Amino acid sequence: MPTALIDNHLSFLPAAAILAARDKDVPTRPGAPEALAALAAAKACLAARNDLSAVEERRANEARFIAQAWGLSPRGARRSVLIAAGLDADRWESPIHSFTDAERIELRAATRAAIRVYERLFNAI
Repeated sequence: MPTALIDNHLSFLPAAAILAARDKDVPTRPGAPEALAALAAAKACLAARNDLSAVEERRANEARFIAQAWGLSPRGARRSVLIAAGLDADRWESPIHSFTDAERIELRAATRAAIRVYERLFNAI
């Protein structure tokens, strides 16, 4: 026969424990020293993330993955994107970082257009 767990009801606990638990959930008031310290710590963390050397290091790490993604793409896909971007299709073997910024912008636009076409085809099928 199941029994009720009435011994664990809040009314059987001392009021100090209930009030302490309630006060723990009260948000910190604005301007409180602990709130300002937490805000300063968050700003310092963001400043470190936005440090120029950290950004350059992240880009250097991402560059390898960008190059791999381009290099592992099928030859036909690279050639069709190059043609759609108005570039020489024979550059399909060139590393992605050999293209200028303007050429890479054109490649992105051509890729987005190709994705839209393939999505329409996929949805039609």
